[in-house]
Amino acid sequence: MNIETSKLPEHLGLTLMLYVMGGMIIIFNVKGYDVLFAADPLIPFIPISPFGILLGCAEIAVLIWTSAVIKEWSVSSRVLKVSMFVLVPSFWFLCYAGVNSYLDSLATEEIRKVEEAKTLTSNSEEYLTTLLTNIEKFERQLTEIRTEQVSINNQISLKNIQIQELNDQASDRRLKALDCSAVADCASSVKAFEDQAARIASDVSNLNTTRDSNQQRLTRIQDNLDKTQAAIDERKLENTQSKNQFAGTESGFILKKAAYEKAVVSVFALFNVEVQRPFDLFMMLVSGLIYPVYFLLNLFLSLNSEENRIAREKRLESKKVRHTLLQNIARSLRARTLRKKKATLDSLADSMKLRRKRKSRREVTYRKMIRYMRVWVHRRNKTREVEVEKIREIPTEVEVEKIIEVEVPVEVEVEKIVEIEKVVEKEVEVEKIVEVEKIVEKEVAVEVDKIVEVPTEVPVYVDKIKPVPEPMFIKDPQVIIHERIIPVPADITGKELEELINAQPRLNTTIPDSDAANDFATESEQSEHDSDRNTKQPA
Repeated sequence: MNIETSKLPEHLGLTLMLYVMGGMIIIFNVKGYDVLFAADPLIPFIPISPFGILLGCAEIAVLIWTSAVIKEWSVSSRVLKVSMFVLVPSFWFLCYAGVNSYLDSLATEEIRKVEEAKTLTSNSEEYLTTLLTNIEKFERQLTEIRTEQVSINNQISLKNIQIQELNDQASDRRLKALDCSAVADCASSVKAFEDQAARIASDVSNLNTTRDSNQQRLTRIQDNLDKTQAAIDERKLENTQSKNQFAGTESGFILKKAAYEKAVVSVFALFNVEVQRPFDLFMMLVSGLIYPVYFLLNLFLSLNSEENRIAREKRLESKKVRHTLLQNIARSLRARTLRKKKATLDSLADSMKLRRKRKSRREVTYRKMIRYMRVWVHRRNKTREVEVEKIREIPTEVEVEKIIEVEVPVEVEVEKIVEIEKVVEKEVEVEKIVEVEKIVEKEVAVEVDKIVEVPTEVPVYVDKIKPVPEPMFIKDPQVIIHERIIPVPADITGKELEELINAQPRLNTTIPDSDAANDFATESEQSEHDSDRNTKQPA
């Protein structure tokens, strides 16, 4: 009786790991793209978005198709093989993006909670600031209301005292008469006191109403203040608990990140490469290595299938036959090449021998010819014709015409003309017309109805003041003395002297300046010059 034993498939562990890795790659990609493209689940009991379901189905199809094509690689068409080289890099990039997104969400989950707690704490701090502002406002309102209540109480006390005084005055007025109602003056006074007391009582009732409303408002504000203070205490407690809850999370994440970064930096430091963001590079390496590992495992298992083994064996056998045939062909070609090379060398050697023989014969012939030419050159007649040029001088006579210039004196008659200028003096009378302008001043009476004052001031805008030098002309150095000697007769009286001084207006003015002195000197010189001319005129 034959017992059949079932043989386990080869590489069972690798096959199992292949399926596990394929499933995990699909799950990681779906979760990663759910993080990137979040949406409501299509099926309620499956927490996967519609895009995640589509992506998972596409990845399953691509993995199965890749395994089938590699398994039947020997019989697959070229189109499938070319498509394989296009699809595998695209799917690798798709897997890299999904896995990297999922790993990034896992790596930053704790720190994201810390950041969320920080954001909530900052928002709570802002709300606490608002509550503190409200507390200050409530306290300010309470202070104002209490101050107002004190003022109202003082007014009520004062008005009650006034009412009491008015009542006392009315009572005193009634006591002054036996029957106050019968006396008009007493009755009016009492009525006035009572009316004034009634008005003050009305004011007191209004003040009491205001005091009651203020008291209610004071109670309400106090309740709000207590509630706000309780809310502040509760918020502060929540913030403290949140900070204590995530106190070690951030430090733990920083330590783990530093460990990963140190590993990456130490590896790249061996090749003298500086990395800017080591943690991101570590995430990229982990995400990028997952699908290549799966593809290499799938390639190994698929290429070791029965069909591929048979195809490889056939290829090896055909390769052996081809190799043997190629060896034989190579041997024959090599033998033919050697024979051809040997024949070529033999023919080359024969041609070299023939060339040497021809060269030796030619050299012998050349020697004989050279010897013969030497003998012939020595025996032949040596004549040489030399052409000589002789120059003879032949005398010749040349007739030359010579022109000589001779000066011959000639007498010429010249008329001499002499011009004589004769000056004749003639007296001519010239009348000189001098226009004399005569100015006549005539006073005309003008009647004026009204004198209107006209503003003569004009606004002047000065941009720049530039000093201009004033030229000074000094004829000769002179000393100006503001005094004048007046010839006075010896027998003049005091009254006549006073009249003489008053008759001189220039002496009564203020001291003249230099210009006035120069003008005065010029006038005196002009007058002296005119007097001299007048004295010379009659002569």
